[in-house]
Amino acid sequence: MSQDKVILELRKLKKYFPLKKNVNLKAVEDVTFKIYEGEKFGVVGESGCGKSTLGRVILQLYKQTSGSCVYYGKTIEEVNPKYIAKEIAKLVKYQQEADKYYKQALEVDKKIEACYAQRDAYDVDGSKSDIKKYDNLSLKIGKLEFESKELKKNASRQLREGSRTVGSLILCKDLPKIAELFAKAQKEVDQAHEYLSKYHELEAKYEKNNTIMYQIRTTSEEIDRLNALPELSEEEVLALSDLKAIRSENSKVNVKAMVEENLDLKGKMIDLYNTSEEHRMQAMKYKEAAFEYRGKDILPITERCLDPEYQKKLDGNYEEGINLSKLDKKEMRELRRDMQMIFQDPAASLDPRQSIGSAIEEVYKINTKFGSNVRREKAMELLEKVGLKREHYYSYPHALSGGQKQRVGIARAIALDTRFVVLDEAVSALDVSVQAQILQLLNQLSEENHLTYFFITHDLGVVKHFCDRILVMYLGNVCELSESKKLFKKPLHPYTQSLLASVPRLTIGAERGNEQILEGEVPSAINPPKGCPFHTRCPKCMEICKQEKPRYMEAEPNHFVACHLYDEVKENEL
Repeated sequence: MSQDKVILELRKLKKYFPLKKNVNLKAVEDVTFKIYEGEKFGVVGESGCGKSTLGRVILQLYKQTSGSCVYYGKTIEEVNPKYIAKEIAKLVKYQQEADKYYKQALEVDKKIEACYAQRDAYDVDGSKSDIKKYDNLSLKIGKLEFESKELKKNASRQLREGSRTVGSLILCKDLPKIAELFAKAQKEVDQAHEYLSKYHELEAKYEKNNTIMYQIRTTSEEIDRLNALPELSEEEVLALSDLKAIRSENSKVNVKAMVEENLDLKGKMIDLYNTSEEHRMQAMKYKEAAFEYRGKDILPITERCLDPEYQKKLDGNYEEGINLSKLDKKEMRELRRDMQMIFQDPAASLDPRQSIGSAIEEVYKINTKFGSNVRREKAMELLEKVGLKREHYYSYPHALSGGQKQRVGIARAIALDTRFVVLDEAVSALDVSVQAQILQLLNQLSEENHLTYFFITHDLGVVKHFCDRILVMYLGNVCELSESKKLFKKPLHPYTQSLLASVPRLTIGAERGNEQILEGEVPSAINPPKGCPFHTRCPKCMEICKQEKPRYMEAEPNHFVACHLYDEVKENEL
């Protein structure tokens, strides 16, 4: 796991499912964390806690209600999303709208002051007429205060949206110049993307030629091996027939010409990559010039704008990666090569009328321009990579065991050089021995392909030994996030402690410590309890837990928790 490179970052992510007017099911609530490249990131919690929903929101199978999900697995130059140019064009508007909303709020504040002055002229204990006028003014003040608060919120929202593109530069007087520099940088990104697209086209051609040359080298050997067998299975008969057809087709290929073509392609690819890098560096120079305005000529748009802490917060909103929620359907489809999912039931994710080879080849049919022979070879290579035989290419799902079907699911997920994989209870339906084999395979693939896993499970034993860090969720909220060893050695949140206390012990009469086993039912996500969502079942519940939602904070180094029990620890540090 690389602690230096973040591959995915969630910022106050929410997902509400509308049920009827003004009634929502709050499935995911203000979830914030980072996942590092090559990490095995586990998510645990009871059924209904929002684990699976969170995984689907990350992959944009469900659109988030608010917040952001930023992906760093591909560069801006590789994807070149359309929304960035649109956001740059709207920067000045964001600033103007924020200023307009805040000035309106100040006008409303003046009305509030006038109303207070009018109300003070009446005696609340006086005549009926005075009491009526006092109450009417109080009602008017309440409405005006709500209006002022909403206008100030709208001003902050405008600045926050603009800060996603330029950070605290959204507050600068010279924002038009800054926007112009960012627009120039975006034009360089467009050029870099164009050259990278050509590079990837040649790369696909280069890879196709290599696959054909590999087939030419190995096909005859495989035919001889099958011919030497005393008896052939149905799959081997089909394989032999296909191999002979491939040998016949490849006999027309001029290998020497293909080698020379690949050398030429390699040279062109290097030139294209270098040119794209030149444009990328130029884009960086324009952005560096823009960021030289940081902290200079700050406009007092709101009362917080001159506060360095607020400026720092806006800089924290700056997105250097790709905001998945802002991609259009075509862009998201392209990015799905990088982000895949492996499901709980391997049988349900395979078409019973489709052969295993056809199921894997489907990935290449949709996403590449490879010919049938190349697709077949790549599918067989994948089968070998996940621990199956090439002959399984001709099998159907009913002929495979549960573990073998899951291996096919894994092969489909990693077929396109995937970087990020969501595993939704991927080993829960398998026998314990098969679970161990699949987890070992996932570990191996993670090391070989530098994969990052988002591992959803109920099994605390599996997550303890497989994952690097573990996120504990309850009723759509994050309770705790820590390294695996730390979490099991010293859980901080009462919910985590109760979960661990519920794990069966191997030794009869083994000490459980002071933890209380979790009792009661999870409250409704439609009407969650006020304050801490866990307070209705928490053995350590305090009065503040029923009133205020706890802050998500770093109670210990790299150990985050959302619990009022640790408020004093944080205050002492401050």
